[in-house]
Amino acid sequence: MAIGAFFGLVFAQTPAVPLIFLNRRFYFRWCSFAMGYYLLMVTCLLEDLLGIKIIVTGDDLTKDKKRSLIILNHRTRLDWMFIWMLHSRFEILEQLKICLLEDLLGIKIIVTGDDLTKDKKRSLIILNHRTRLDWMFIWMLHSRFEILEQLKIVLKAELKRIPGPGWAMQHAAYLFLERVWEKDQTTIQNISGYYKSCQQPLSLLIFPEGTNLTSLSQKKSNEYASKQTSYNQAYNYCLHPRLTGFKYLLKTMREADILDTVDDITIGYEGNIPEAEIDLLKGSIPKTVHFHVKRYNIKDLPETDEEIGEWLQVCWEQKENRLKEFYTNNQFDIQSKRFNNEQIESKMRFKRRLAFILWTLFIAFWTFCIFSFIKIKFYVLLVCLFHLIMDTFANGIIDFVCQLDANYRHHQLKQPTRAIKQD
Repeated sequence: MAIGAFFGLVFAQTPAVPLIFLNRRFYFRWCSFAMGYYLLMVTCLLEDLLGIKIIVTGDDLTKDKKRSLIILNHRTRLDWMFIWMLHSRFEILEQLKICLLEDLLGIKIIVTGDDLTKDKKRSLIILNHRTRLDWMFIWMLHSRFEILEQLKIVLKAELKRIPGPGWAMQHAAYLFLERVWEKDQTTIQNISGYYKSCQQPLSLLIFPEGTNLTSLSQKKSNEYASKQTSYNQAYNYCLHPRLTGFKYLLKTMREADILDTVDDITIGYEGNIPEAEIDLLKGSIPKTVHFHVKRYNIKDLPETDEEIGEWLQVCWEQKENRLKEFYTNNQFDIQSKRFNNEQIESKMRFKRRLAFILWTLFIAFWTFCIFSFIKIKFYVLLVCLFHLIMDTFANGIIDFVCQLDANYRHHQLKQPTRAIKQD
């Protein structure tokens, strides 16, 4: 997967860099497209090779392709892998990784709850962080709703400097936080402005728990929460959410008018729970990944920071109870809407496998070119040097683009003032 990400960065995303100065909206769309088509292959691996199945309950995520914030419980370090599978249910893009996850690894997903396919709204996704790979499985979910291209993820800043995958995620406008509050406030403001300028459908995934669930993180989370005035109970199936970052992100996106819904997604694993990438290679593969979806209209959420924090804590209390029920019965609320997985499967299987074939040919072609032509070798070295320079002097290509966009918007705001002074 890392090799595929590197080739996509070098030969698909980097050639679009001049568009940063000519047409940032098209640059955003192209880089999201390239990332999207790559990701679907991974779900092919998880579902078709490993046999992992996902189940989705709750609301429909595909009513429109607008901008949303996704919040998720962080059960393991691998949660992000399975969220790809969820989103694959509802976009032909990001196909490469999804193909690997679904078709080669055989991972299946089941979705219940609200419908994400009725429109493609601008959403913020909140997800429990069960494993370190959760975000791979959210790809599978979004591909089923055919909204995988618009998925962005909030990640720690160290990841953006990983040669290949990290640079590719920067081009795709993922949000990277330093966990230094003064810096992160500016980062959130700038990237929210960039999202607004691009005027594209958006699903932004955040893990409010801050880290994945382990015995150590669970102990620390319960100890810290017990000292808070709002503490109600110790959690066994998720961690207590951290409020500050979520409240500021929600407030900033709301003020920028780039948010229509908050999608509360709960992830549960049937069978093995992989804690790291190596577990997949060892055969520790979940048989089925379940997703329960609850969609909230942004207009129905409270306005003040204090009330938003209370709302998120209530969501997590409900999530803890929902997960307790799931790990007792191996399914989420039986009364919730359950999507026709067989019908969705037949539709997505061809797209996943096509993405796998095309991306494999793409890698094979450029591998041949690298070994055959000195100019291509020189170009690859220049691409790596360019990104190393951007990381060193501009804190990454994504920070450079966001700052450039912020400067342009600031200049545009000054134009009417200058015209008035001239009059």
